[in-house]
Amino acid sequence: MKLRMLLAGSCLALTLAACSGNAPEDTATPAANDTAMESPVAPDAAATPEATPSASDTATPEPTATPSPTPTPTPTPTPTPTAPPAPVKVAAAAATPPASFGRCAVCHNAVKGGEDKLGPNLWGVYGTKAGELGSYAFSDALKGSGLTWNEANLDKWLENPRTLVPGTKMSFPGIKDPAKRKELVDFLKSLK
Repeated sequence: MKLRMLLAGSCLALTLAACSGNAPEDTATPAANDTAMESPVAPDAAATPEATPSASDTATPEPTATPSPTPTPTPTPTPTPTAPPAPVKVAAAAATPPASFGRCAVCHNAVKGGEDKLGPNLWGVYGTKAGELGSYAFSDALKGSGLTWNEANLDKWLENPRTLVPGTKMSFPGIKDPAKRKELVDFLKSLK
Protein backbone atom coordinates (compact mmCIF):
# COMPACT_ATOMS: atom_id res chain seq x y z
CA MET A 1 0.00 0.00 0.00
CA LYS A 2 2.85 2.35 0.86
CA LEU A 3 4.48 1.57 -2.45
CA ARG A 4 1.27 2.42 -4.27
CA MET A 5 1.06 5.76 -2.43
CA LEU A 6 4.71 6.48 -3.21
CA LEU A 7 4.12 5.67 -6.85
CA ALA A 8 1.00 7.86 -7.03
CA GLY A 9 2.78 10.73 -5.27
CA SER A 10 5.80 10.47 -7.61
CA CYS A 11 3.60 10.47 -10.70
CA LEU A 12 1.66 13.49 -9.45
CA ALA A 13 4.88 15.34 -8.61
CA LEU A 14 6.32 14.61 -12.06
CA THR A 15 3.09 15.73 -13.72
CA LEU A 16 3.05 18.99 -11.80
CA ALA A 17 6.73 19.54 -12.51
CA ALA A 18 6.16 19.00 -16.21
CA CYS A 19 3.23 21.43 -16.26
CA SER A 20 4.96 24.18 -14.31
CA GLY A 21 8.33 23.80 -16.01
CA ASN A 22 10.07 23.60 -12.63
CA ALA A 23 11.27 20.39 -11.05
CA PRO A 24 10.15 19.87 -7.44
CA GLU A 25 13.01 20.06 -5.01
CA ASP A 26 12.17 16.99 -2.97
CA THR A 27 11.51 14.41 -5.72
CA ALA A 28 13.48 11.24 -5.69
CA THR A 29 16.36 10.70 -8.09
CA PRO A 30 15.48 9.06 -11.39
CA ALA A 31 17.25 5.86 -10.36
CA ALA A 32 15.08 5.56 -7.25
CA ASN A 33 11.92 6.26 -9.28
CA ASP A 34 12.87 3.69 -11.89
CA THR A 35 13.34 1.05 -9.18
CA ALA A 36 10.04 1.92 -7.53
CA MET A 37 8.18 1.76 -10.85
CA GLU A 38 9.71 -1.51 -11.95
CA SER A 39 8.90 -3.43 -8.79
CA PRO A 40 5.14 -3.56 -8.14
CA VAL A 41 5.68 -6.06 -5.34
CA ALA A 42 5.58 -4.91 -1.71
CA PRO A 43 9.04 -4.47 -0.17
CA ASP A 44 10.16 -7.44 1.88
CA ALA A 45 10.75 -7.39 5.61
CA ALA A 46 14.51 -7.11 5.23
CA ALA A 47 14.25 -3.65 3.64
CA THR A 48 16.26 -0.97 5.34
CA PRO A 49 14.48 1.97 6.98
CA GLU A 50 16.03 4.32 4.42
CA ALA A 51 14.18 2.55 1.60
CA THR A 52 10.81 3.00 3.31
CA PRO A 53 9.28 6.35 2.35
CA SER A 54 8.15 8.70 5.03
CA ALA A 55 4.94 10.73 4.90
CA SER A 56 6.86 13.85 3.92
CA ASP A 57 8.31 12.02 0.88
CA THR A 58 4.87 11.21 -0.49
CA ALA A 59 3.42 14.68 -0.07
CA THR A 60 3.13 16.63 -3.26
CA PRO A 61 4.89 19.97 -3.27
CA GLU A 62 2.98 23.11 -4.02
CA PRO A 63 4.01 24.54 -7.34
CA THR A 64 5.51 27.96 -7.00
CA ALA A 65 4.58 30.55 -9.54
CA THR A 66 7.50 32.46 -10.91
CA PRO A 67 6.75 35.55 -12.89
CA SER A 68 8.02 35.17 -16.42
CA PRO A 69 9.62 38.21 -17.96
CA THR A 70 7.76 39.86 -20.80
CA PRO A 71 9.61 39.06 -24.02
CA THR A 72 11.04 42.02 -25.82
CA PRO A 73 10.04 42.00 -29.46
CA THR A 74 12.99 41.84 -31.79
CA PRO A 75 12.83 43.81 -34.99
CA THR A 76 12.80 41.76 -38.15
CA PRO A 77 15.99 42.23 -40.09
CA THR A 78 15.75 43.95 -43.41
CA PRO A 79 17.04 41.75 -46.20
CA THR A 80 20.22 42.92 -47.77
CA PRO A 81 20.19 42.99 -51.54
CA THR A 82 21.98 40.02 -52.99
CA ALA A 83 22.80 38.99 -56.51
CA PRO A 84 20.26 36.66 -58.09
CA PRO A 85 21.31 33.02 -58.15
CA ALA A 86 23.20 31.92 -61.21
CA PRO A 87 21.03 30.12 -63.76
CA VAL A 88 21.34 26.37 -63.69
CA LYS A 89 22.23 24.81 -66.99
CA VAL A 90 19.98 21.91 -67.84
CA ALA A 91 20.97 19.46 -70.52
CA ALA A 92 18.55 19.51 -73.38
CA ALA A 93 16.70 16.28 -73.82
CA ALA A 94 17.07 14.59 -77.15
CA ALA A 95 14.18 15.27 -79.44
CA THR A 96 11.66 12.51 -79.79
CA PRO A 97 11.89 11.07 -83.28
CA PRO A 98 8.79 11.38 -85.44
CA ALA A 99 6.92 8.23 -86.44
CA SER A 100 8.39 8.46 -89.93
CA PHE A 101 11.88 7.91 -88.45
CA GLY A 102 10.89 4.28 -87.90
CA ARG A 103 11.93 3.52 -91.48
CA CYS A 104 15.32 5.15 -90.87
CA ALA A 105 15.86 3.45 -87.49
CA VAL A 106 16.12 0.07 -89.20
CA CYS A 107 19.57 1.07 -90.50
CA HIS A 108 20.51 4.21 -88.53
CA ASN A 109 21.06 5.16 -84.91
CA ALA A 110 20.28 8.73 -83.80
CA VAL A 111 21.77 8.71 -80.31
CA LYS A 112 24.74 10.84 -79.26
CA GLY A 113 27.76 8.54 -79.09
CA GLY A 114 25.73 5.63 -80.44
CA GLU A 115 27.27 3.00 -82.69
CA ASP A 116 26.84 2.83 -86.42
CA LYS A 117 24.42 0.22 -87.68
CA LEU A 118 24.05 -0.81 -91.31
CA GLY A 119 24.21 2.95 -91.96
CA PRO A 120 26.00 5.71 -90.02
CA ASN A 121 24.83 7.23 -86.73
CA LEU A 122 22.84 10.34 -87.65
CA TRP A 123 23.49 12.32 -84.43
CA GLY A 124 24.92 15.72 -85.45
CA VAL A 125 24.70 15.06 -89.20
CA TYR A 126 22.98 18.36 -90.00
CA GLY A 127 25.47 20.96 -91.25
CA THR A 128 28.32 18.48 -91.88
CA LYS A 129 29.93 17.51 -95.18
CA ALA A 130 28.53 14.33 -96.73
CA GLY A 131 30.75 11.32 -96.07
CA GLU A 132 32.75 12.91 -93.23
CA LEU A 133 30.72 12.20 -90.09
CA GLY A 134 32.06 9.62 -87.64
CA SER A 135 33.94 6.47 -88.53
CA TYR A 136 31.43 4.97 -90.95
CA ALA A 137 32.83 3.64 -94.26
CA PHE A 138 30.96 5.90 -96.71
CA SER A 139 30.92 5.19 -100.45
CA ASP A 140 33.40 7.05 -102.63
CA ALA A 141 30.43 8.54 -104.50
CA LEU A 142 29.06 10.15 -101.31
CA LYS A 143 32.51 11.31 -100.14
CA GLY A 144 33.17 12.93 -103.51
CA SER A 145 29.72 14.52 -103.81
CA GLY A 146 30.74 17.76 -102.11
CA LEU A 147 27.32 17.98 -100.43
CA THR A 148 26.69 19.69 -97.11
CA TRP A 149 23.73 18.29 -95.19
CA ASN A 150 21.43 21.33 -95.14
CA GLU A 151 17.64 21.39 -95.44
CA ALA A 152 17.54 21.35 -99.23
CA ASN A 153 20.08 18.56 -99.65
CA LEU A 154 18.57 16.41 -96.92
CA ASP A 155 15.14 16.82 -98.48
CA LYS A 156 16.46 15.70 -101.91
CA TRP A 157 18.39 12.84 -100.29
CA LEU A 158 15.34 11.57 -98.41
CA GLU A 159 13.22 11.83 -101.58
CA ASN A 160 15.61 9.57 -103.54
CA PRO A 161 19.24 9.07 -102.46
CA ARG A 162 20.36 7.42 -105.73
CA THR A 163 19.06 10.31 -107.81
CA LEU A 164 20.97 12.86 -105.72
CA VAL A 165 24.20 10.81 -105.49
CA PRO A 166 24.47 8.12 -108.14
CA GLY A 167 26.67 5.24 -106.92
CA THR A 168 25.78 5.63 -103.21
CA LYS A 169 25.63 2.49 -101.06
CA MET A 170 22.30 3.56 -99.59
CA SER A 171 19.64 1.32 -101.08
CA PHE A 172 16.56 3.23 -99.99
CA PRO A 173 13.64 3.91 -102.32
CA GLY A 174 12.96 7.33 -100.77
CA ILE A 175 10.04 9.10 -99.12
CA LYS A 176 7.57 10.68 -101.53
CA ASP A 177 5.56 12.68 -98.93
CA PRO A 178 7.12 16.18 -98.53
CA ALA A 179 5.57 16.64 -95.04
CA LYS A 180 7.25 13.45 -93.77
CA ARG A 181 10.57 14.49 -95.28
CA LYS A 182 10.25 17.90 -93.59
CA GLU A 183 9.61 16.37 -90.16
CA LEU A 184 12.65 14.10 -90.62
CA VAL A 185 14.86 17.05 -91.62
CA ASP A 186 13.60 19.03 -88.59
CA PHE A 187 14.38 16.06 -86.37
CA LEU A 188 17.90 15.74 -87.78
CA LYS A 189 18.45 19.49 -87.23
CA SER A 190 17.58 19.03 -83.54
CA LEU A 191 20.23 16.35 -82.94
CA LYS A 192 23.06 18.53 -81.63
